Amino acid sequence: MKPAIATLLLACLAVTPAGAGETVTLFVTSEKTDTVNVFRGTVPDLTFVKGIPVGREPHNLGISPDGRWVATSDRRSGEVSILDTKTLTEVARIRLGRQPHDVAFTSDSRTLYVGHEQETFVSVIEAGTWTPKPRLEIGRAQHDLSISADDRELWFTVTNRPYKAGDPRVGVIDLVKGKLLTLIETGANAHDVTLSPDGRLAVVTNSGFVHVPDNRVTYLEVATRKVVGTIEVGKYPFHSPKRGRDGNDVPANATEMWFSDHGLKAALAVSVSDRRVVASVPVGTEPYHIAATPAGILFVANHTSNTVTIIDGPRRVRLGTLQVPPRPHGLAVLMHSP
Repeated sequence: MKPAIATLLLACLAVTPAGAGETVTLFVTSEKTDTVNVFRGTVPDLTFVKGIPVGREPHNLGISPDGRWVATSDRRSGEVSILDTKTLTEVARIRLGRQPHDVAFTSDSRTLYVGHEQETFVSVIEAGTWTPKPRLEIGRAQHDLSISADDRELWFTVTNRPYKAGDPRVGVIDLVKGKLLTLIETGANAHDVTLSPDGRLAVVTNSGFVHVPDNRVTYLEVATRKVVGTIEVGKYPFHSPKRGRDGNDVPANATEMWFSDHGLKAALAVSVSDRRVVASVPVGTEPYHIAATPAGILFVANHTSNTVTIIDGPRRVRLGTLQVPPRPHGLAVLMHSP
């Protein structure tokens, strides 16, 4: 049986205790050493395997649904590096535009989308050949991406300038027609956008620029593109695991979404049904991306602590702390068959 991608968006669906005994490979970026670092083992006991040199300042990670490839945005060199998950080597480094930031694979693993903080287009890359395709010209720079389960829409946020009222910070791209569908004003400085487990809502954190805290999380109805609610989550929420970047096997009936929170130095679970915080687990300093296994084990990259916190999501307890090379940001987890 081929390796399966870990569930990376909602970690507390399982009713049984989380997955002690799961065997995983964990990929973690190091912005300071320009490497993607690989750890492997049985949860929670992971050991360092190797560091893979990539471009300058690897930032976000995306893992293909078939488990074959990992992509990282090399933010300062204007490139994307492609890693082979079998050989643990870089097999391609693709020159794109200025400051590539987020990456997202389609569900069939055939296409990789790359957003840019300093370009008004989204790059499109054919997986396998790693050939750039015609770009999606959308007239806005992008920060974070979220691809719909049917691969028809790509949602993005805009965070390359201070927010002013009336300035839309969320956009939607029609991937079938290859054009911008709409820009949405949410009333705040959007940072990340994550589609809910059932795909009916787009959930937006509003931290905007780093070091400008905002604890509001905005809910948009995907069908109407309208704001349908705003809640307060912790002090400074950032990221929640998502399809095509942190993972792909997202159950439509998952009951919680997890968010990293800089202000609380915690990972917070928010109920999907009533939109309230139901759990908080301490992590390190400046937590960014979160990945999780099907049984609900969470991995949280702590940027300033130079660690990854390992959490049992269903039981709401910290299992351990993994020391990693400095300035971790993006991470992704690959499951292995027993």
